[in-house]
Amino acid sequence: MGLELYARIEPLLGFEEATNALYDLFIERLAEEKPKSLLDVGCGSGAFLKRARAALGLKRVEGIDLSEEMVRRAVSAGVPARAVDVCDAEGTYEAVTAVFDVLNYLDAEGLRRFMGCVRRHLAPGGLFLADVNTYFGFEAVGQGALIRQNGTSLLAMESYFDGERMETVMDLFTKTEAGCYKRESDTVMQYYHDPARFDELDGWRVEEIVPVSLYDEEEADKWLLVFRAV
Repeated sequence: MGLELYARIEPLLGFEEATNALYDLFIERLAEEKPKSLLDVGCGSGAFLKRARAALGLKRVEGIDLSEEMVRRAVSAGVPARAVDVCDAEGTYEAVTAVFDVLNYLDAEGLRRFMGCVRRHLAPGGLFLADVNTYFGFEAVGQGALIRQNGTSLLAMESYFDGERMETVMDLFTKTEAGCYKRESDTVMQYYHDPARFDELDGWRVEEIVPVSLYDEEEADKWLLVFRAV
């Protein structure tokens, strides 16, 4: 799935402004709930959890991610994190989050499994917040080519959206001590999810579907989904 390569190229992507804006939206919604404990699924480098813990005064936080590299970064940043699948994780929390495209990396079957496992980490009435890309977010924002470069690395990415899923090919060229470039390649898939389908998931009530514009002021590129465990 390209998770480890993606972890390495993340600092080159330049999405910090959009990422921070999304973090603020999640924290603002969590502040209404005032949870004391939070599990962040797909925690990445731990930046969201670190920010949420400080802003909300959370008593207990934990991050989980499938990428060993991302978990190492989170732990180095002082965030408790483990490399484990959500279905194998333990513990219950007052709130669970999945920030920045986590659900889009799951196909329909994987999404149902994921949501069932998240549900087991919440008592009835618990809150789950997640975001998904809109059709516009995939078609107009996500697909296309991206090239980034720093002193020792060159990143080339190309994404194509077919109306249901988006395939992204990543090529990272890293300069070696000999002056040559080492190439590493991988592919990630993301899937479009119509938010109306979330009403069909057992164990959940969809309380809000909030349009979010991170890249275009006139059209939403994401939905913020607010679920309540029932």
